[in-house]
Amino acid sequence: MPEEKDVPATGSSNVDSVNSPPAQSSFVDNNDSSAHSSILKVDENATVNIESVRDVEQATPPIAPREPYTAYTESRQMFIVLIATFVGIFAPICGAVYLPSLILFQDIFHVSGQVINATVSVYSAIFAVTPLFGAPASDYVGRKGVYLITLFIFLVSNTLLAAVPPTIGGLFVLRIFQAIGASVVTSVGAGTVADVTEPSKRASRMGIFLLGPNLGPVLGPLIGGQFSTPGLWRWVFGFLSIACFPGYLAVLFFLPETLRSLVGNGSYFANSSTWLVKPRLWQKQIVPKGAYPKPPRLTLKRVFTLLTFVPNLIVSVGSGLQFSGLYCIYISFPRVWQQRYGWSGSETGYAYLVPAVFLLVSSLLVGRVSDMMFRRYKTKHDGQSPPPERRIDIQFWGYLVGAAGKIMFGWFVYNSFHPVAGLAASAVAAVGTGLVMVTSTAYQTECQPGATASLVALAGLLRNLGSAISAAIIDNVMRRLGIGWFFTGLGLLDVVWTFGLVYIRLRGHTYRKSETNNAKPQ
Repeated sequence: MPEEKDVPATGSSNVDSVNSPPAQSSFVDNNDSSAHSSILKVDENATVNIESVRDVEQATPPIAPREPYTAYTESRQMFIVLIATFVGIFAPICGAVYLPSLILFQDIFHVSGQVINATVSVYSAIFAVTPLFGAPASDYVGRKGVYLITLFIFLVSNTLLAAVPPTIGGLFVLRIFQAIGASVVTSVGAGTVADVTEPSKRASRMGIFLLGPNLGPVLGPLIGGQFSTPGLWRWVFGFLSIACFPGYLAVLFFLPETLRSLVGNGSYFANSSTWLVKPRLWQKQIVPKGAYPKPPRLTLKRVFTLLTFVPNLIVSVGSGLQFSGLYCIYISFPRVWQQRYGWSGSETGYAYLVPAVFLLVSSLLVGRVSDMMFRRYKTKHDGQSPPPERRIDIQFWGYLVGAAGKIMFGWFVYNSFHPVAGLAASAVAAVGTGLVMVTSTAYQTECQPGATASLVALAGLLRNLGSAISAAIIDNVMRRLGIGWFFTGLGLLDVVWTFGLVYIRLRGHTYRKSETNNAKPQ
């Protein structure tokens, strides 16, 4: 039999030892003789240290709390969103600031109006396509490097346009680089907002971010009109360069890398004592591989998949229709207010502020309402997040309000009602556009969170193509149909598109499930 061994006493809190038979009977059946022989005897002098047992219990690590979605404070999150919003506003302003000087540029560059209009078409085409490649790159190599490269291109192209002698070839080339530099920033900015904003607050933050794309087409003509003279036309481009430079410095020194597959929830930067960050083009990966999902590599197959993801395609095309319809109202403003109502050019410029203000307010409010509905759902369902399709509910009202605004604008102007009526109708159409665009962006960022910037780039592609087509056909179609029936047709398109929203509401989850099942690990 094995030699009996004492259990050493290590403390003063002792209890009486127990003999082996009672200890044995507490573990095995008394009738099991083999079990009796296998039990190790305990010396009568053995003691058990209760404090040691308690120490062991206290040393057991508690369950670790769940890591927050973002480590940044609310104020720093908002600061990052504002940087993305500020640099994102130059893309739409760059396209719109050019428009008041089109006739002047015919004389400056000694070409026909058709050639000058071709520079607008080239800009629009590059602006629509480039984000499909620049935005996915930011989903893979990081946001900040793409910001710095594209904004640098934008700064240089505008500086050259303001400084070099005017040639039509130079105008075409530099407008192309303008579009490359400006177009990517908007879609990358949406990815930045999604990186640092938890889903329950994302719609309201997207409402702030979309102020740039929404206000740019309105602020652009107001700014460009101030420089539409033979002596000041270079400041059309000089203004863009000077105004963008502070944004470039803000990205360089204050914007941390936010791509979650590289930096996680940002704790590496959030724990710093200052908001200043070390200027660098590319950020090394500082979280373990696989800790955060890495977006898929950009391939032709991947681009095709994004283009054919049915719920996203329906939402993106619908958002494009809304924005194109509002853009048609913007394009018709000079013709309407100057030719029908006899307003001056400056008065027409101020008219743009009416839809702009309502677009601004609606974008901010709908984001907050959508987030409030998101939190209410979580409260009623034990903390479970709602499916992304819940964001679509508000869009039904957006499409109906937008349709009503377009139809009213067309017929109010056609019948030469008081200008307040036409302006009010344009405000209603702007509200509908704001409702649709904000909720569309929120839905896209939640539907496929691993490709946020790419999805927003696809939406931008469709919006810009729709706007380009609208600008190309509006004169001929309006001349044949009349302004009343033209905008009635746009309103009816909005109503018809609500059936697509019904389809997403009923079947969107099946597409997301299929996308998840088909996703391959990187």
